[in-house]
Amino acid sequence: MEFISALSNWCSGPALGHGAGYGMGGWMPFHFGGILQLVVIGLIIYFTVRMFRKPATEGRTPSPSEILKRRYASGEIDEQAYKRMKDELK
Repeated sequence: MEFISALSNWCSGPALGHGAGYGMGGWMPFHFGGILQLVVIGLIIYFTVRMFRKPATEGRTPSPSEILKRRYASGEIDEQAYKRMKDELK
């Protein structure tokens, strides 16, 4: 019973505008605390989702022209073969 009485006194304390003559200003800062909590929770969710999401380029298959450019850049094919294959792709 003492716990309920203490809880009741705490809930109706100056933070809610009762007693000590604070009126509306006594609990007003708590609105900003609630907004701040929502912002922090939103940021945590945003960065968690961003951290676990795959990059847009991952899992994408390269186009034939990209493969051809990569093969030419690595020296796998010579310039003549590159030009011939490039013309065939068009």
